[in-house]
Amino acid sequence: MEPPGPTPQRTPVTTWRTIRSSVAALLAVVLIGTAGYVVLEGWPWLDALWMVVITLTTIGFGEVHPLTPAGRLFSLGLILGGVAVATVTFSRLTSVLLDGEMIRVFRQRRKERRMKALHDHFIVVGYGRLGRVIVGDLLRSGAEVCVVERDAAIASNLETQDRVPVVHGDGASDAVLRTAGIERARGLAIALPSSAEAVYVSMSAQQLHPGLEIVTRVDESEATDRARRVGARQVVSPYQIAGWRMAHGLLKPSMARFLDLATFSMESPFSVDEVEVPKGSPYAGRTLSEMRLGSEHKILVVAIQRADASLVPTPGAMEKLASGDTIIAIGTPDHLVRFHAMLAGGR
Repeated sequence: MEPPGPTPQRTPVTTWRTIRSSVAALLAVVLIGTAGYVVLEGWPWLDALWMVVITLTTIGFGEVHPLTPAGRLFSLGLILGGVAVATVTFSRLTSVLLDGEMIRVFRQRRKERRMKALHDHFIVVGYGRLGRVIVGDLLRSGAEVCVVERDAAIASNLETQDRVPVVHGDGASDAVLRTAGIERARGLAIALPSSAEAVYVSMSAQQLHPGLEIVTRVDESEATDRARRVGARQVVSPYQIAGWRMAHGLLKPSMARFLDLATFSMESPFSVDEVEVPKGSPYAGRTLSEMRLGSEHKILVVAIQRADASLVPTPGAMEKLASGDTIIAIGTPDHLVRFHAMLAGGR
């Protein structure tokens, strides 16, 4: 004789359904019992409800009012059927509370509401060493982030921290990406260690959200073209970037330190930012010279990316701005914030 298999664990969905069905059955018994005493005995609603409660809980306070033969038969049916329903309901609720399932159900419901509320957020697929850095930087910038992680232990630990919403599953799965709100996302970062998996995730994301800003990690140079062909806008090789930084740290140490300060240091007095010229901006059509960015706003414009993705490096003073342009500028965080507001129409 084979030993019995393990008892299957209830999921939050089935647990919630069990709770709802049990409570609904108990409420139905209470309503039917109350209405029965009102109709058969002519009692007030409050007296009828009290009679049902003391009957189902088997308190034994006695009858509220003397019962007719019809009322006694009805009470007998209420005792045989209603008490059984009440017992099952209370036992299920007790089991759920003692097993901690109620907490898991509420956490799951809270997670679902949180996921549905995500909009214009960033999705990070893979929460390894690289993924943790990406998530940390995005959160520090004030962005909303959702993590997709297939390792159950990592996903559970991240959920416990409650820093960001987490979707446990394969990032190449359409269902998982939809759960993460891919259609409403602003961008996707793929931090998986396998270049082949990163390409599959890029392909799935591009199909679900054409035109999405996708940045993916690759380790092999031959995977770069494949990732771009399937939708990745930017392809990053950690080894290539690290090698470039170390080589320039030896060859051009001052330039390397400046770039570190501008892009990586949180204590730096200045930073590099990109500022879009929105549609309807009063500065569209004006030159950089007319805006007096250096003298009045302490902003240095190092490049302009046009709406057609062409790049204008080190633009001159007579370079005109247009709606949809993205200005790459250097300045202090406060000056850059004011620059954003100025282009949007403020001062």
